[in-house]
Amino acid sequence: MLRRRFYRLLLLLVCLLGLMYVLVSLYLPSSRRLVVGVNKNSGTVRTVAQTITFLPPHQFYRLSFDKRGQDAQRDGIIRINSKENVPLKLAYRVRFSLTKGRLPDSRRLVSEGWTAWLNARITEAVRAVTTQVPIEDFASPTSDFASRRSRFKNTVAQHLARSGLQVTAFEIERIEIDREALLQFKRADLRRNARGAMGRVAIFTIEGADWELLSELSDDDRIPNLKALIQRGTTASVQTIQPTVAPLLATTIATGLNPDRHGVLDFTDRNDKSAPVSSLSRRGPALWEIAPAFARSAEVVNWWTAWPPSKSGALIFDTPVQNSSNLYPAELSPRLSNAVVSESSLGYDQVRPFLNITPAEFQTAVSSADAVSPIATFRSVLAKTWSDHRVGIAGYRLSKPMLLMVSFDGADTVNHLFGPYHPPQRDDVSDDGYRKYWPAVASYYSEVDRLIGEWMKELPADTTVMIMSSHGMRWGKDRPKAPPQGGSALSVHRNPGVFIGYGNQILPSRAAHKMALIDVAPTALAILGLPAAKEMTGKIIDWAFKGLTPVTSVSVLSYGDFIDTRAVLTRSSVEAVPYRQALQQIGHLPDLNVASTPMLDEDEATEKSTVTPEQWGLYAYHNNVGISLKTQGKSKEAIQEFDKAIEINSSRPVPYLNSAMLLFEKAQYTAADEAFFSAVNRSLPNAERYFIDYAAAYREKKMTTRAVNILLKGKSIFPQSYAIAANLGSALATADRYTEAVTELERALGISPGSTLVLNNLATIYIKKKDYGRALDYWNRSLAIEPQQAAIRSAVEAVRSHL
Repeated sequence: MLRRRFYRLLLLLVCLLGLMYVLVSLYLPSSRRLVVGVNKNSGTVRTVAQTITFLPPHQFYRLSFDKRGQDAQRDGIIRINSKENVPLKLAYRVRFSLTKGRLPDSRRLVSEGWTAWLNARITEAVRAVTTQVPIEDFASPTSDFASRRSRFKNTVAQHLARSGLQVTAFEIERIEIDREALLQFKRADLRRNARGAMGRVAIFTIEGADWELLSELSDDDRIPNLKALIQRGTTASVQTIQPTVAPLLATTIATGLNPDRHGVLDFTDRNDKSAPVSSLSRRGPALWEIAPAFARSAEVVNWWTAWPPSKSGALIFDTPVQNSSNLYPAELSPRLSNAVVSESSLGYDQVRPFLNITPAEFQTAVSSADAVSPIATFRSVLAKTWSDHRVGIAGYRLSKPMLLMVSFDGADTVNHLFGPYHPPQRDDVSDDGYRKYWPAVASYYSEVDRLIGEWMKELPADTTVMIMSSHGMRWGKDRPKAPPQGGSALSVHRNPGVFIGYGNQILPSRAAHKMALIDVAPTALAILGLPAAKEMTGKIIDWAFKGLTPVTSVSVLSYGDFIDTRAVLTRSSVEAVPYRQALQQIGHLPDLNVASTPMLDEDEATEKSTVTPEQWGLYAYHNNVGISLKTQGKSKEAIQEFDKAIEINSSRPVPYLNSAMLLFEKAQYTAADEAFFSAVNRSLPNAERYFIDYAAAYREKKMTTRAVNILLKGKSIFPQSYAIAANLGSALATADRYTEAVTELERALGISPGSTLVLNNLATIYIKKKDYGRALDYWNRSLAIEPQQAAIRSAVEAVRSHL
């Protein structure tokens, strides 16, 4: 009896196990998943297609994939090396079918496992191509690596076909380079092929310094050190960039990259307008990060976007605007903190040589809670200037860096606040204000000159000194009549800035030279014996040197590919509220409620003219009356006034431009275009920007053909303008002229290789042409440059479903 029960239970258990085995072996077709069984012995493939399929586990090795149409899709990551043996990590997506019914190396698949087997097969195929590709082609977002996409697909397809897989799509989605390995390779390459450093480099910026003011102060013997450097060295005019925002310009100098590439466009962070701009806002490495990576030590004092510091090892002190006393490395603080000059330590005796004030006026200003007192502001600027100088020199004596960068940003504050009171006294300037503040500008510049003199005694003989400003300032009768009153004061900045070169490698010259801000970084790197990155569009100012040649034996597409610019954790930071107040006081962060007019006025003659002073006054009067009438809505009368101004002084571009704007508003487009081109032909300031804005006005009215024609004219005048090329490409795309649009956008990309805007526009064009693979290429490059593009990431995911 018991034995019979035992056998019954045993039979029941066997039946249940058999039933479970059958159930496990049965697979239902799915619209989302593709299930495949591979015979472990014969390699025969059985696919779950339209009916229930039996795949016994003892016989079949089962695979499950995402289903795209009738194909299987698989994502994976492989690790390979470049031609130079630099490690790379590639994320891929492959789509395939198993149409032959049999996998030849099924035993290997079963023993290795599906993921390892597929990664190994793809690695073998990709390595056959990538071992012939230089590392720069993987690193650069603008290399011709994308053109090899079809070659990759063909190679992978052929290789996997031998293993029984029919590849229908293969895409490399992301490439990650071992930055440290790449840096080690570049260092070794540099040691093998490049020359040694030509010498040290010291770059000083006097923010807002202008040749007109320096000439006046030099004639008065107020700046003897700068005067001597000018006479013994070489000089140039520095072409600035609009808008003349200090962080944008300083970062352009420090990186050698155009603003669209380095990403610093304002005094605040582009992603958080309440936060001060910082190194976290910068997308490319600066000189003080590049030089230490190749054993060229660096020190940077009071430079925009240097704080918080990166792991480069450069000595970094202070930030512009505030006397923050930030210092890195922190272990130097005990040795350098004694050199910091606090604002509270400056009394009347220290400020009196710069301002003509009484002890009572000084005490009232510094003891009040008025954050915008000119006297208190000047004391703050003076403390900061002295603190930066003393700590900078003390740090230099400790480290003797190959690269030194120091910014005297207080000069621009002094220009804005005290420029109106600079002698001689003019009408509309108060007697009391003139009495107190007339010495400020000359005295502060004299102090900066004295500090530069101390630096010249400290710097070794092999140092090439560059003293410069990124923009100039309107002086003489053309300077502002009052300090900023809450509105924008950037309009008083002007082109050009100044450049003074001095050193034993400098070729003394009195010739009139011109240079651009983006020329500084390539020149400094050449002196240090380092190559300029190909994404740096500036040129070496070889006219200033006896024999300076670029390093071309080592190729670098972008230093950002292998130099880690991530900030280290520090406790020190810039306080947002005082930062904003200081910038608002000098008109750098204006009241956003203050409306600005697109009209251009003419207060004083800014250049030599053939008209008499009386005629100039009458000309400016009619132009400004026209502006007033325009604001009153009297367009016809305003145009008549502009015509009168043109009749008196036809050489000036301003009334032509003002007339063009009015004619455009009245829909008289042909006449407006003629007036606009007349303004351009008369040396319209910042004409490149006006071409873009004027074309944008047409595009807003859906008049794309006119916008294209305007930009084509701009292209003929500014053939190397990235902005015009990018806007022209975008306008052509809007007009469905895709072939021409791609040509222009690729030209823009050649001028500015790191432009995410152009990369995204190119991707959009290829989406419209249904070339999804190429669109993904451009979007992936864009995300490699600027990862925080949520909309682009969403678009990428949507497009992948089409592959």
